[in-house]
Amino acid sequence: MAESISFEHPYSDLEYSEPEYNSDFDPRDVDKGFDSDAESGPIDGGNDEQSSAPSVSELPPGPLAVKIFKILAVIQGNGLTVAEFLDALSWGDRDCTLDATVRAARTALCNSPLLPGILRRWHRPPRPPNSRKARPQGARSAMEHFALECSQEILERELEELADIFKSPFGDDISEEELTSLSFPQTVKLVKLKAPNLWEILFRLARTPGQQTRNPHKNPSNTILIVLAMFSYTRTHHRGKLQKLFAVYFKFHGLSAKGFDTLHAIGLTMSNKWTGDAVDRISEEGMKTMKRLMELYPWIMSYDNALVAFRVFSQRIDRKGSQGSGTAGTVYIKRGAKRLPPNINRMLQEWRRDGAKNPISGADIFKLSLAADKRRIPHLRFLVLRYLFHSEPFDFETYSGRDHDLLQQPAALRQLPCGKNDITLQYLLGTLNIPEASYEDNSRLIIEWLKQLGYSDDRAQKKLGLEQVMAWVGDQLTVDRLRNLFRFRAEDDNSFERLDWLIFPPGWLHIQMAFANSIHKKHLGTAKGRGLSAAFDILKRRGLQTQRTQGTFFHDLDETLHIIVEAQIRELWMHVAKTTDLQDLRQRSPAELVKLADEILGSHASSAALVQMRAVKPQNDEVKSQSIMFLRDTLPYILLRSAVKHGDVGSMEDMIPLMLFRFIGGKNNNYSGEMFELLQGFHREWPPEICDFIRNDCWVINNTTQRSAFLAVDEAQEMNIKDIKVTYRSEGPSIDWDYLKKLHPAIHVIRAVNQHMESEFKTRIRGKKHTVPKKEQDIKELQQWYRASDVHKYRPGRKIPTALKKNPDQPKDVLSWGGIAIQTGKTSQRWIEARSVDRATSEDWDDLFLDAD
Repeated sequence: MAESISFEHPYSDLEYSEPEYNSDFDPRDVDKGFDSDAESGPIDGGNDEQSSAPSVSELPPGPLAVKIFKILAVIQGNGLTVAEFLDALSWGDRDCTLDATVRAARTALCNSPLLPGILRRWHRPPRPPNSRKARPQGARSAMEHFALECSQEILERELEELADIFKSPFGDDISEEELTSLSFPQTVKLVKLKAPNLWEILFRLARTPGQQTRNPHKNPSNTILIVLAMFSYTRTHHRGKLQKLFAVYFKFHGLSAKGFDTLHAIGLTMSNKWTGDAVDRISEEGMKTMKRLMELYPWIMSYDNALVAFRVFSQRIDRKGSQGSGTAGTVYIKRGAKRLPPNINRMLQEWRRDGAKNPISGADIFKLSLAADKRRIPHLRFLVLRYLFHSEPFDFETYSGRDHDLLQQPAALRQLPCGKNDITLQYLLGTLNIPEASYEDNSRLIIEWLKQLGYSDDRAQKKLGLEQVMAWVGDQLTVDRLRNLFRFRAEDDNSFERLDWLIFPPGWLHIQMAFANSIHKKHLGTAKGRGLSAAFDILKRRGLQTQRTQGTFFHDLDETLHIIVEAQIRELWMHVAKTTDLQDLRQRSPAELVKLADEILGSHASSAALVQMRAVKPQNDEVKSQSIMFLRDTLPYILLRSAVKHGDVGSMEDMIPLMLFRFIGGKNNNYSGEMFELLQGFHREWPPEICDFIRNDCWVINNTTQRSAFLAVDEAQEMNIKDIKVTYRSEGPSIDWDYLKKLHPAIHVIRAVNQHMESEFKTRIRGKKHTVPKKEQDIKELQQWYRASDVHKYRPGRKIPTALKKNPDQPKDVLSWGGIAIQTGKTSQRWIEARSVDRATSEDWDDLFLDAD
């Protein structure tokens, strides 16, 4: 008897997709031309060779076929069809269901490994190779209909399993924690666990096998997750967790009301009305959270002027586009800060009273300056070494002595922690339609801020006046106005009215700006000299010739000062080492490098070198003196910038006497007064607890866990104002001060949502901050210019030519003049007399300081 026909099972691979010309028969059966299905449709004659071959019916049946014939005959002999037999075997009636023999046969069939192959062949019957006949239909239609019913039931059940993932009931749905709690990678894992079949089907539909081969990095997981979230949301609006997150995100990225309506119609976001109401709820909840945290942790506040543009779309006499001047405030909460003692208010009043009778003297300030200068030397030395290490020719990473103790960065004098618990929380207050134009405006601001902070009733105000202390930080104008209001109210009835509870540390961003502007003013010179003006021309830095308070002037000046100093220090390394290539310094030992760095500081960047240069006037080299003075003035500024950035408040405090001398010598009366006030407070009028509180909590904050991410409090306020005016601005005909007051307390949540979405979708790297181009070319250009000018070489009697009576290319030594003015005692005495006046005005301060000339 001929061998029976054998079928292969390509369906065992789920990825298998059979082409129409492929066969389910064994290749050995190619010449048999077998087609056993009567439903195969019209028969194509094929070629002569195939038609001449014997048909299957002419071949003798195999053993298996004989057994099948007998069974079919038995079934027919019992009055059944095959379909009726299978129906009865498959729980057809009660007897067949309960009978042990039938049940055993049924169980064997259901658990048989042959069953999947049977079902596949029913769905897609095999056919001979090279056959051009239509494939038999088999049970395709019935099985696909049945599979669809089963799939719908399974997928619907799995979709309901995802309800808790996307559930977002009304209430806490708008809190920062709830909105930012949805992690896309974690949610994807959870969806795969709860709805594996649903996920697998959508994943197969979202990416073809060809795409997987061409682009294996493409991952449609987030797309599928969003689709599932939309499915859940269309079933019930209580499952809108993702939609609420998208609504808050899109609201402050320029999506219009019409865009909201469209995206809401397709189930991607909430409606525009819901979003507007949610912002109101976020604002209210933010203020409640802020007040709750204020009772638990130490906090400070800052405020500054904000210019806001208002647009109108239909102009009328009473509605015109305008530029409004208001004031924006922020509360900063430090959870890791140390709480002040309960009796701090009374302690502060007593120390202020005693300190006013014992003002700090010029001699005391000079002693503080000498001690600070000594502590600053290791940091200046390391700064000079760092410029060498960062140069490409030296290649510090391969230098043999790079791990030597002498070349390690000195420890910070007083560095703030930057752990997770030390992150500063920011809460914006409602922006007020009150400018800082006058003392009366600031007095009104105090009342309005206290209302927002929860000090509107008599009981809270009494507690504030007797038991609490608040620190309000601002720029020099803000702090000056608050300080003078404090003096004006010296004879008011109670502690609250006298503002005894208020302390006002100045903002260090504006102090740094004043420091940089002082350097710019005294070292600018002309294009023909060797000062900043000529360097700006070499570097083609436009806009730096004239000081400005707006725009990017300070950023550009700060960046340029760093480049100029680095170029000069590199040249000095080659000058003191008597070489023409920094690479030669790799042969020097760490001890020799430290000795050369000390020589650079002592002979080319110190007041001692300047005094020595001027000792013999006929032999004085004015060009070299100018270079020494510039480095002596600018290196501490760079140290201050680094100290602020890294949270070294000890180094910041050590800079106060130096900046006082500089501001006095440069006749910067406003910031001279600020430095005096800081020194008087630290050493006379503030108890130790307040001193630590101001150093640790009122100067810099850190919104991250990164060591180099500290920023001054007033700089954080400026960034918040930028968010108000630019990043999260609201535009429309209904925007007014009342709306802004309601909106701005929600910005901290909006910012958190924005950062969360950028992190989840990996879009934070774009637009977060600009990329700084490499500065090597700029430094090399300046090095060539300084080398050609012999700026750092001593030439006895060299003069800076000028036809003017006062040579702008020969700056005055304002730092030394300021130190002399302090030592005489006259300057500090005038400041003491002025601050003791009860009703002093800002004009009273104009003539307080000696003329440095």
